Amino acid sequence: MRDRINTAQRRLAVRRDGLRLTVSALCMLTAIPGALAQTVSGSNSTSDQFELRGTTDRTSSTAPSAASTLYGALPAPRPAGSFAPTSGETDSFAAAGTAGQADPAASLVQPAPEDITGTIGSPSDLSQADQDYAASLARQNARIGTVDGLPLDPSADEPDVPGFSFGSLTLRPTLDQGVVHEAVRYGATKTNRTYSQTTLSGTLESDWSRHQFTVDGTGTWQKNLSGTGTETPTADINARLNLDLFNDLTGVLGAGYSYSRESRTDPNAISGATTQAGVHELRASIGLEKNLGLLRGATTLDITRKLYGDATLADGTAVLLDDRDTLGAELTTRIGYEVSPALVPFIEATVGREKYDQRIDSTGAERSSTTLGGRAGAEVNFGEKLSGEFAAGYVLRSLDDANLADISGLTVDGDLTWSPLRGTNVNIGLATTLESATAAGQSGAVVYEFDSTLSQQIRSNLVARLGATAGYRDYDSGSGRSNQRSYGASAGLTWSINRYLDLEADASYERTREPGGTDEETTRLGLGLKLRR
Repeated sequence: MRDRINTAQRRLAVRRDGLRLTVSALCMLTAIPGALAQTVSGSNSTSDQFELRGTTDRTSSTAPSAASTLYGALPAPRPAGSFAPTSGETDSFAAAGTAGQADPAASLVQPAPEDITGTIGSPSDLSQADQDYAASLARQNARIGTVDGLPLDPSADEPDVPGFSFGSLTLRPTLDQGVVHEAVRYGATKTNRTYSQTTLSGTLESDWSRHQFTVDGTGTWQKNLSGTGTETPTADINARLNLDLFNDLTGVLGAGYSYSRESRTDPNAISGATTQAGVHELRASIGLEKNLGLLRGATTLDITRKLYGDATLADGTAVLLDDRDTLGAELTTRIGYEVSPALVPFIEATVGREKYDQRIDSTGAERSSTTLGGRAGAEVNFGEKLSGEFAAGYVLRSLDDANLADISGLTVDGDLTWSPLRGTNVNIGLATTLESATAAGQSGAVVYEFDSTLSQQIRSNLVARLGATAGYRDYDSGSGRSNQRSYGASAGLTWSINRYLDLEADASYERTREPGGTDEETTRLGLGLKLRR
């Protein structure tokens, strides 16, 4: 009997000791990781606390502090494959995991022995506590959505129009078909017409690891459906090849063609013609671009060939205008200094020569000329807020005929895109060109053009547009003509039915005035569909 009592007492003492040991192990499991994290965060150097796995050298990065969760204090997380606990830390965790219990904190820190990259297992392999802890580390300050629930950036939600792939080239065509009503008042004469207008445009882009090739083109055809008026087709195509040569040297090759018809308000238009001359322009260019530290250099040689078609009089007679055909060459050199990636001031010099096919034209004048020009400006690039360039300078054109006055004047050129608010875009364009004359005793004019466009995204699939244009033609003092002014306004809406199809509505008004000449007013209303791929 005494032996049985002694045996029972010994078993009770063993159970009490085991209970104390279990309680002690649980207390150490809760307290040791927090104390370890506090020791690590308060240490000036972590080279003795952590060891980088793999072949990379030690790092001195400070480990993040431990996080507290509903499931107790957990040690700070470690990036996958980055750090492993030292031997001292391993011993501490081993001591905390006595009594045959697995240590959940160590399972978050120590990868499996065969996992040499330290990757974390799939979410399904983690306990609910570990998943909640990982979710607590995610971003908490998510971006606030809009009041009306519209996407913050609609353009990012829809992929770009894919286009058609031809090997490493991608073609993105656009077909615009519309019906336009036009009313024109030219002096005392008024005409109206309704016509169909078809515009085919597109871009062809390369996807090469080196060099870049792009082609942009557009063509417009008109067909009168009712009324009277002159059909004015247009076409324009440009190709550009950028060659990455060596030592930040880039070669540029370009070619282009355009076709347009002269307006009857043009100073060189044939008076009384029912159809003005068509103008064919062929272009070719070659250039080099080089960066030298903060300096930006570029040199371009442009060659232009202009060919003039015949004009048609009211009685059907054709007027030959081939004496206006010219061949021109222009060399431009620009040097810029990069104050910052957003601002590059530059200076530019130009020298050009224009030669007529016929040395002496039908008026008995030698109209070939030499042009000199210079300007200074700056390129700006503030991302989507403001980008483009602006420049001002002076240009002089000296004609070979001593009896004709030179053409000269100040120049203003620029193309700026400004986005004051999300969904609002403003584009401003300025251009200065020299225009040769064909009338007897006239040299030509300096032409200033201004255009601006404001677009506002009303909804994710609805965009409103407003536009304004202005022009000023400054004739030479010996021409005996008054300077010509023109201005215009336009408005439009574009409704994106889907990513491939748009419905467009446009209205515009233009007016050209010249004291002593004939004024012209044009009003247009149009509705059409645009299909793109």
